[in-house]
Amino acid sequence: MLPIDLSAKHLVIGFGITGLSVVKALDYLGAQYIWAMDSRDNPPNSNEIKTIATEIFEGGFNHGWLDQCDYLWLSPGIPLATAALQNCLNRLPKDHVGGDIELFARLTQQDTIVGITGTNGKSTVTTLTADILSADREHVFVGGNLGEPALNLWLEAQHKNIQNPTYILELSSFQLETTDNLNVDVGVILNLAPDHLDRYNGFDDYASAKFKLLDMAKRWVVNYEDQYLMNHIASRAIQKPTTGFALKQTVESGWQMNWQDGLPTAIANHTISIPLNEISIGGLHNYANVMACCCIADDLKVNEQALRTTIQTYQALPHRCVLVKDLNGVRYYNDSKATNLPSTIAAIEGFLEPKWLILGGVTKDQDFSELMTLLDSPSILGVYLIGKDISAIAPHIPKSCESHYVETLEKAVKQIYMRAKKGDVVLFSPACASFDQFKSFNDRGEHFIHFVEALEK
Repeated sequence: MLPIDLSAKHLVIGFGITGLSVVKALDYLGAQYIWAMDSRDNPPNSNEIKTIATEIFEGGFNHGWLDQCDYLWLSPGIPLATAALQNCLNRLPKDHVGGDIELFARLTQQDTIVGITGTNGKSTVTTLTADILSADREHVFVGGNLGEPALNLWLEAQHKNIQNPTYILELSSFQLETTDNLNVDVGVILNLAPDHLDRYNGFDDYASAKFKLLDMAKRWVVNYEDQYLMNHIASRAIQKPTTGFALKQTVESGWQMNWQDGLPTAIANHTISIPLNEISIGGLHNYANVMACCCIADDLKVNEQALRTTIQTYQALPHRCVLVKDLNGVRYYNDSKATNLPSTIAAIEGFLEPKWLILGGVTKDQDFSELMTLLDSPSILGVYLIGKDISAIAPHIPKSCESHYVETLEKAVKQIYMRAKKGDVVLFSPACASFDQFKSFNDRGEHFIHFVEALEK
């Protein structure tokens, strides 16, 4: 365990599930002073944190605590650039500032850790990797940015007195910003595309947070076809053992897609081939995700049977390019999790069939100009636009592509149903956030499922 002064004053900012996990972990370790602060007036988990922390403060920033604390633990949603924190950040030593993953890192130096990041596909790769490893070994824990906070996983391992656990962690750029000491056995970067530009000073700044994972990993798994990523790796002074995956390239170390007559047929490395009909999730982007998992499995010496069986039986996470229903030969896919354009591009390119698209919502200051080329294709039958920020998307739809603004998701589903023919795909991959009309992407996806299920009732 890396040193942490438990007699010092620890200040935790943010009462979300990660902040709560930090408070619980510090309490378990025996920290004598735990101050907990949230700028919101009625933050979540307040009652539970109140029973654990030495003192709590709500509705703003307690500058007295910021001036006196010895350690600062920030929740991922709180940017390092927050004005109220600057004096504290300038005062404290760098190794006294971190987030939940940094505290987790201090406690798990001897454990096996897989860290997974990227713009898209993280959750699928994280959960499938965990399933594969669980078929091969005991005591596999999965979480991080997905599901259970990492510190909750560590606490569970402590309470059960588990030796030599394996942690599979999805890691966001926000978490990596405040992490420097994670002892990662395999570090995975799936892809990089502009996202969260309302928080970062451009794409390079966002990517730099992701690249921190490479500094902390013993081995790298990368997307050989992400040119930005590969250019960065080539420029690094220190290189690590690397495997990777590619849909179109031939791969020397890792996994690639096999093609026949212009269609994908199997994923393979130098010794194993897995036909696509043995893979439970579809779309080229999902095949890339599966190959990333296979690279991780190779690095951790997973047996082939565990790998094959798990890939065959894996159930896709909700709202991530999941088949909802086949109605009269028309397949309806729910990809509500696609809250940015790169996710939607991956979904569109992942299906070679004729497609009807549903796009729209809150655009998050994204540049949609790439649609002008992407949608200029005979495979795009039409685009139905919904949601608030129509003016940010509509100008980038080419004249060759039929488009309609129908405002609501229900209207889009009903109108496409009247026109779609056998062999078509209906792809709900909005490329936008959901909170103009829905509570979350989960809520939006559940509504889509309901609307599709109601079509023939």
